Amino acid sequence: MFKSFFFRDEGRSEAVAFFFLLIFLSTDAVANATVGFSLAVFLATVVPSAMLAFLYPRSGLAASVVVTILFERFFTLAPVVVGEATYKIYPLDMMLVPVFVSSLFLWIRDGRHRFRFRMTDGLPLIFFGIVSVIFLVGAFGIGGEQGFSVAFSTWKNYVFYGMIFFATALLVRTGKDMRIAAKLFLATVATAGIFLVIGLVRGGGLWTEYTPLSTPGTRFLAFPHAFSFSLALLSVLLFLPYRPADGNRSGFRYWSYPFVALLAAGILGSLMRHLWIGVAATLSAAVLVAPKRSGKPLGRFMIRFAFPVMTFAMLGIAVFSALPESLVGNAAGQGFSAVKERVLSIGSGTDESLAWREAVWESALSRFSEHPFRGVGFGASVPVELGEYREYVEIRNMHNSWLALLIQTGIFGTVAFFAFLASLVSGSFRADVRDPFLKGMRTALFGALLFQFLVFFSQPYLETNLLSIFFWVTLGLIRVLPETDEAEYSLTT
Repeated sequence: MFKSFFFRDEGRSEAVAFFFLLIFLSTDAVANATVGFSLAVFLATVVPSAMLAFLYPRSGLAASVVVTILFERFFTLAPVVVGEATYKIYPLDMMLVPVFVSSLFLWIRDGRHRFRFRMTDGLPLIFFGIVSVIFLVGAFGIGGEQGFSVAFSTWKNYVFYGMIFFATALLVRTGKDMRIAAKLFLATVATAGIFLVIGLVRGGGLWTEYTPLSTPGTRFLAFPHAFSFSLALLSVLLFLPYRPADGNRSGFRYWSYPFVALLAAGILGSLMRHLWIGVAATLSAAVLVAPKRSGKPLGRFMIRFAFPVMTFAMLGIAVFSALPESLVGNAAGQGFSAVKERVLSIGSGTDESLAWREAVWESALSRFSEHPFRGVGFGASVPVELGEYREYVEIRNMHNSWLALLIQTGIFGTVAFFAFLASLVSGSFRADVRDPFLKGMRTALFGALLFQFLVFFSQPYLETNLLSIFFWVTLGLIRVLPETDEAEYSLTT
C-alpha cells in the first residue's frame, strides 16, 4: 500500500499526471499574467497539482520546469493574495514541497538502489547548513541590519531551491529518464519560440518591461526566455557531434538547423549582451578543451553547421526586406539597429548599467571587508551614489551572483559551495561513460554549467528562482549521469 502512493513505474500513469499538471499549472499562470491572482483559480489548479506532484514526483518536477520556461514569473513569483494580505507562497513552491517530500520517502524506501550517498553529496549539505546558520543568526538580530522577508527569500534561493539538486538526482535514474528529460526540455523551448513570433508581430516582446534596457532598443524576447534559448542552443550544438548512429541520426540533424537558427534569433532579439558573451565563450572553450572525440572535430562541425544556419538567417532577412512596411519587417529593422547599438555599447563608458554595477560592487566589497569570513548576512543593503543617483541597493540584487554569494556568506560559505562544484564536476569528468548518447549529454551539461558560471557574473541568477532552477537541475543531472544504467533503454525506441 505504501508503494502505491509514490512514483509509479508505469510510464502511462506518469504521462497522464504530467498532462494534467501542465493543464492546471498553465491555467493558473495564464490567469496570473492576464487578470492577476485569483484565489479560486489557485485553489482549483495549484492545490490539486500539489497532490499529483506528491503521488508522481517526477511528473511534478518535469511540469515545474516546463511551466517555468513558458510562463516564468507568473508561475514562479506569483504570491498568494488573501484580502489585503500577501503571502510569498508561489505555485512553484507548492509543487516543490510535495516533490521533495515524496522523493525523500522514495529514498528511504529504496535506499542505495535509488541513490548512493557520496562525499560530493555532503558538501551541498554543509553549504546549506552554513546558509541556514547565517539566516537564523540574522533573524534573531545578531548580525546587523536585516529585513526578515528579504533574508528568508535569500535562504529559500540558496537552500530550498537548492534541494532541486537532490530531487533531480533521485528521480532521474536511467538513460531513458535522461533522454526523456532532454527531449522534453528542447520541445518546451521550441514551443517557447512562439514568444519570439509574438514579439516580432507586436513590435516588442511580452514581459520585457521587467528587465528594462540601459541603452536604446526594443527587446523582442524576454530575458528568461532568452536564457532558456541559450541553454538549448548550447545543448544542441555540443550534443550533435556525439549523436547516436541510429535511424534517427539524420532527422535529428536536419531539424536542428532551423531550430538553432530560431534560438540564435531569439537570443539576439533579447538584446542581453551577457548571454551573447556567455554563449560565444562557452562554444570557444568547448572547441579548445573538449576531449579528443570532439575537440578538432567539434571545431570543424561548428564551421560546417554554421552554413545552413546562416542560410536560414539570410532567408529570413530577405523575407523581412521584401515586406518593409509590415509589422514584422519594421520590427526586424528595429531589431538589427538595436543589436548593432548593443554590440557597440559593450565596454562603453556611457553605458549606465556598467557604471551602476561598478558602484554597487565597490560599495558592497567595502562592507564585506569588515566581515570577510562569515560575510555580512542576508537582507543587508549598501549605499550607492552615482551622479544624481542616491539609493540603498540590496546586496542580493547587485547583478553578480558569485559576488553576492561571497559577500553574504563569506569565505566559509563560498569555499563550501565551490568545493561542492569542483567535486561534482571532477567526479563526473573522471567517470567512464561509453554510451554515445550519455557522452553527448555529459558534454552538453558541462557546457550548460560553464555558460551559467559565466553569466552569473552579470545578473542575480542564484537569487531569482525562475533562473536558478535550471542551475540546480543541471547539477543534479551531472551528479546522476555516471550512475545511469545504460542497459535500461534503447536509443532506437
